[in-house]
Amino acid sequence: MEAYNNDTSVDPTMRIIDEGCTIQLRDDQNFLKPETRPIPKMHIEFDDLSYSVCCNKEKSKRILESITGCFRSGRLTAIIGPSGAGKTTLLRIVSTLKSTNVKGSIIVNNRECDSGAFRKQTCFLPQEFALLPLLTTRETLYIAARLKVQDARSLRAINLIVKEVAENLGLTNCLNTMVENLSGGERKRLSIGIEMVTRPCVLLLDEPTSGLDSTSSNQVIGLLHKMARTGCMVVCAVHQPSSRMISQFDDLLVMHKGKSFYCGTWNDVLNTFNDAGYACPQFYNIAEFVLEVVTAERGGDLNSLYTLNRDKYLEWKTHFQYPSMGTDTAVSTKVDSIPKKSKLSTMWQEYKILFFRGMICIRRDNTLTKLRLIAHVIVAFLLGVVFYNSGIDASRVHSNIACIFFTLLFLYFSSSMPAVLMFPIEAAVFLREYLNNWYHLRSYFAAKIMTDLPLQIISPSIFIVIAYYMTGQPMECDRLFRTWLICILTTMLGQSSGMLVGVAFDAHLGVFLIPALNMPMILFAGFFLKFSEITFYLQPFCAISFFRYAFEGILQAIYDSDRERLPCSQVYCHLRFPNKILKELDMPTVSYRTTVLGLIIWILWLQATTYLVLKWKAYKAKR
Repeated sequence: MEAYNNDTSVDPTMRIIDEGCTIQLRDDQNFLKPETRPIPKMHIEFDDLSYSVCCNKEKSKRILESITGCFRSGRLTAIIGPSGAGKTTLLRIVSTLKSTNVKGSIIVNNRECDSGAFRKQTCFLPQEFALLPLLTTRETLYIAARLKVQDARSLRAINLIVKEVAENLGLTNCLNTMVENLSGGERKRLSIGIEMVTRPCVLLLDEPTSGLDSTSSNQVIGLLHKMARTGCMVVCAVHQPSSRMISQFDDLLVMHKGKSFYCGTWNDVLNTFNDAGYACPQFYNIAEFVLEVVTAERGGDLNSLYTLNRDKYLEWKTHFQYPSMGTDTAVSTKVDSIPKKSKLSTMWQEYKILFFRGMICIRRDNTLTKLRLIAHVIVAFLLGVVFYNSGIDASRVHSNIACIFFTLLFLYFSSSMPAVLMFPIEAAVFLREYLNNWYHLRSYFAAKIMTDLPLQIISPSIFIVIAYYMTGQPMECDRLFRTWLICILTTMLGQSSGMLVGVAFDAHLGVFLIPALNMPMILFAGFFLKFSEITFYLQPFCAISFFRYAFEGILQAIYDSDRERLPCSQVYCHLRFPNKILKELDMPTVSYRTTVLGLIIWILWLQATTYLVLKWKAYKAKR
């Protein structure tokens, strides 16, 4: 650890981590020992599992059909089968991520599975594993450990866990490398590592070797083999494994068309297939041979193989030795052992860690921070040059009103469009972490709102100070503050809109929906049409247009009745009096306070809807 603290290549952000640690190093090293964090042993049996999905109103497609088998603790189990065999579906059902339209039973340690308690001890790694690209490998492991390891008593203990996991994964040389710059094999190992920090009881992986070369694939499987030897149950679906890779597995489950054609030890697979009349050629890849058999490439009677496998499995499982402690007891003991005081403070701890992570990402995000700030400065100067001193010239009132409306459009879209592009990536990471019980939804959402808030205040503040002065708006503190407030709320409104569209849809659709959905809001804002010119049955749209509240609020801040008449650079100016300008625009229709309240209500509604959509997506992913 001293070497780590003296390493000049470490990101300055992570140097803060070690400050204030007073616990003895000897105690923290004891924390890493397996006996300090024992893994409850699990034995999962599934009997006659069936699962179907509705294709249309009349027909349904069966994905799993009466599949029977088991997964054992301390064993590395491979699920092999051709594409569409149902491997991923089986893993998601066993991990309790799918529960609807499922028939059959899942038994854990010879007891009926309690999905709520069992889910807390299970980690499921999908084939496409989302990671935050702007964090380093060290930071990713560190934050995962902070969120997931409840028993760690100090930050030094967390750092030791990170060091141990990195050494086991072979990631020591890339600890300070950004995730976006990691190779495919390093990303796969990192995705496994962030779940290793808690020594999970059950680790289920979907195609952990997909997209990797043979060397990287063997490294990943070798790592999983070591994890299984610590007592963890490791099950992974693999596609076309090599002979070297498949030899590292302890148990094997062969699937095709939702059926199980073999479930047992790796050493007995050839004997079972040979008893069914299928002889494997010498020096032939056993995995390829098994796949050729179940896909009927070698002919024969697959029904006899299916029946023989079922009979041998039922005989084989009579020799199982179940763990002495039932799943419900093991799981509930580990969960309920957390003091109630700790449970009450958990969300606050989660919020602080997530806020810390969010600030790191924002600091390194050139698009969301640096380019955004630069764009605000450049556009502010451009606006000041084009509309220079239009605010103090009565002959240029219409130009100044156009400047104000353009300001609102820029602030809204400059905050909503980046959110639409960036939030789908974060939403994918959130779903993966939330489903694996990293944190509560409320902690994540509160941290997300607060990490975005500084930039939502700084960017429009810089913009409005430059543009307000150069365009010649009244230099009065009260008017400047009221204008600034409307601009801040407009920026927050744009960010909230972008988050909602980004979490509800993908980035491609969101880029289209943001301008499309806001066209009615802009049309009924009072800039293109006076309120008195709008047909009476369309006037309710004015009442719900947030652009109308922002536009009218900022005009009232600049042109209310307390302002003196404007100087005129021409012989005659019709709009020299501020109240006449507002009357020309059919304003005010509501008070300034009402415009602020309307914008706040819109922001709260958008954020509440975003929260509910996230909750619905998490619920849907579990179903």
